[in-house]
Parts: sequence; structure tokens; C-alpha cells
Amino acid sequence: MEELSSRVPCREDQLNDLLHFFGEYDEPLPCSLYISGSMGTGKSLCITSVLRYLGYKHVIVDCIECYSAKIMYETILNSLEDDEIETKCESIMDFTNALNRIGHNLVQYQPIVLVFDRAERLRNMDESVISALLRLRELCNLNICTVFVTHLVYDNFYFKMGVREPLKMYFPNYNKEELFKIIFLHQKSFVRHVLSNAAVDNEIRIELERPELFANFLNAFLSVFYRPCRDLIELQHMARVNFVKYCEPIIRNEIQAQDLSKLWRHISPILKTSLELLYLRISTSKSHKPSPGKENSDSIESQSYNFENTLKEELTSTKTFAQSFELPYYAKYLLIAAYLASYNPPKEDKRLFMKYHGKQRKRLQQVKAKAKINEKLNTQLGPKVFTLDRLLAIFYAILEEKIGLTSNLLAQIATLVELKLIAGSKEIDLDAAKYKCIVGYDFISAVAQTVGFNVRKYLYDFM
Repeated sequence: MEELSSRVPCREDQLNDLLHFFGEYDEPLPCSLYISGSMGTGKSLCITSVLRYLGYKHVIVDCIECYSAKIMYETILNSLEDDEIETKCESIMDFTNALNRIGHNLVQYQPIVLVFDRAERLRNMDESVISALLRLRELCNLNICTVFVTHLVYDNFYFKMGVREPLKMYFPNYNKEELFKIIFLHQKSFVRHVLSNAAVDNEIRIELERPELFANFLNAFLSVFYRPCRDLIELQHMARVNFVKYCEPIIRNEIQAQDLSKLWRHISPILKTSLELLYLRISTSKSHKPSPGKENSDSIESQSYNFENTLKEELTSTKTFAQSFELPYYAKYLLIAAYLASYNPPKEDKRLFMKYHGKQRKRLQQVKAKAKINEKLNTQLGPKVFTLDRLLAIFYAILEEKIGLTSNLLAQIATLVELKLIAGSKEIDLDAAKYKCIVGYDFISAVAQTVGFNVRKYLYDFM
């Protein structure tokens, strides 16, 4: 168990549950297992590590690559058979017959596990495929188990006929302490990334390699990024980008590595700016080449990042990326409406989006609230959650033409969620669906320019 825990940190409970489900080598496996949880929570890593640890015969099927039932069946059979002869399989009956033939060459009760990663893609196939996979243990004379790994809950799989329900297992998001522990395990690779971007002497190298420096950076980084993002993969990417900027003043001997307050004042505005690039994966690394006529240029300054220039490049690239984003016309208005819903108080919707909202008296409390400083602006406090009916109400208020509420329009909301422009469920639920816009002002203003819309006019902060 210690070997598994070291390979998959912060997932001891889930590893124990998986070992309990699969049992010993000569014990019968469960018919099916359904593993769900958000992206980047270690689902595939845990199941793969447990199967390798137990030594069970298994096949990992990526349902994006195996986009049809025929390809999926043939991939499984070719992986289970030791011969290099490719097997042809057209239907579920051919698949079960082939599995029975394979079973004759196996030791009795030898466990076989079929793992279907990104199992939500199975819903695009005939629903009899999932029903048959859930009851595969009954259809063939094998000690076989099917495992479905997906980010959707089981309720999103609908069946017209009764099926055997699988054992369900949920992977929760990592908390702040677990994210710190997992990212901290890669401290040496972060330092190597910094050293590859700048030439430093031995004394500074020793300071950069100290674990305390990286731990201080992670505390500052997670204090800003933990609330809007829980995706481990995205957090690791953003931490790698910002750790280079965190080490810049140390490399230039402007700030000592032990001066935490100055380092925090240096990195705090950079981290807040980096929130606008969350999920966009815009590359800001430029090759710094000295000018041919300058012979006395400093080697460190020529290879290190310049924060002001890098910030301008990021904002410029964000606008360029947003303007070239090929969204449908109504999807752009839905994205703008999502931004306005995230950064405007709900009680101000009537005054912002209705022409005849009546007169409003200015109270002393409202005057004081209007005189708030920049740190308390809604656009700087982060996005707020909004409901689907509020999103649609703002969408129809800012859209000049009248269109009906169709399934195509609702499908565009799911597309925005898929593109990581809006956070929320891809399943449209008019009663309980809640969303949050996760793009910044520069991105949304660039999108609004493509449709001739003035976002600033409808933001409460600029009234």
C-alpha cells in the first residue's frame, strides 16, 4: 500500500476502496464499477496503478479514440489475445463469442478488467452497447469486470430498458493542502525550468533550489488561484509560468530570497493578471536575442523575463486570441451575458438592462458604496455564480433582435462550458443549473468588439 500511496499521493481512501472492490486474485470480480469525479482528480491514474500493482490482465480503452463500437470491440480483443493476428468484430454477439474463446486459453478465475476512460462518449453509441457492457459478466463465462471512468454522474446516463446498476465510486476535488503537497513533489522540475530561462551564478542557484522558496511561492500562488480553479493540471501549468516571474528579482539581485513581504508585493499583481489567462494556454515565452549592434548588453537581462513587456505581450495575445475565436454569433452574446451576470449585482439588473426602470433615489449608503476603491470593484473581486434563467434574461435584454429559445441556443451554452469559457455543468437544467464566467475583461471586450457591443456601458463598476 505504501508503494501505491507514493505513486498516487492524497488518494489513500480511494486506493483502499479499489483494492477492496477487486479483492484477491482467485476471488470473483464485481460485474461493473462506475468511477466519477471532476477532471484532474486522479481517477485514471488510481485505477491504472491499482491494476498494475495487483498484476491483473486489463485493457485501457480511450473512448475518444474508439469512437465506434466496432473499433472498441476490436481494440479490446487485440489487446487480450497474445497472437498478432488482428481480430474482426462487428457486433456485441461476436464480441462475447470472441471473449469466450479467449477464456478457454486462460487459467480458471483469472481476472480480466476492461477500463473505459472518458466513458461519457459511450452515450453517442447505441444504448445497447452500455447495457451489454454493464452485464458483460453474465454474457460470457469469464471473471471479468467493466470499469467506467468519467467526469459525469451516473444520472446523466439514461436507459429505456432496465440495466444492472454498477458499483459507484466518487473522486472529490483536491483541497488546498493536497494541491500544495502534489505540486510541491515537482519542485525540482520547476527549478530546472527557471534555470533553463536564465543564466545564474552558483549562489543564486543554491537559493533557487531551496525548498522553502518554492513552498513560499506555492502558498502565495494557491491563495490567489485556489478559489477560481481546482483543476490540478491547469494549476501546475500556471504555477510553472508564474514561478519564473517570482524568481526574476532574485536572479537580478533586486530582492533577497528570504524577504517574503517584498516577494509577495512583486508577485501579487502578476498572479491577479494571470487569472485572465486561466485555461487559455497562451504561450508568452519569447526567445530573447541581443541586437547585433549592442556588444555591452548584460547577459542576465537579455535572457530573463521583463515583467512589463511580458504583461503587454500577454494582454495583446489575449485580445488577438479572443478576436480570432470562431464562436457563433449568438454564442458570443451568451458569453457577454455570462460575463455581465458574473460581475454585476443581481439587484442592479433592472436598472442596467431595462429602459423604463423608474426613478431611484440616491441614498447616502449608495453614494458611499459608489465611492469604493479599486480593490473592491466587482471586476477585481472575481466572478460570482449566476443561474441559467438570469443568463437568458440578460441575453435577451442585450440582443437587439428577437429569437426563440431553441435547443440549438441551449447547446451553445454547453459548448461554452466545454471550451472552458464558462464554468458549470454541460447538462442544461433550467431549474438548478448554475454557471460562472471565467474569462477576464480584456478577453470579453475583444469578443464584444467583433459584434459591436459596448461591455463597459452595462457594467455596474463603470456607472
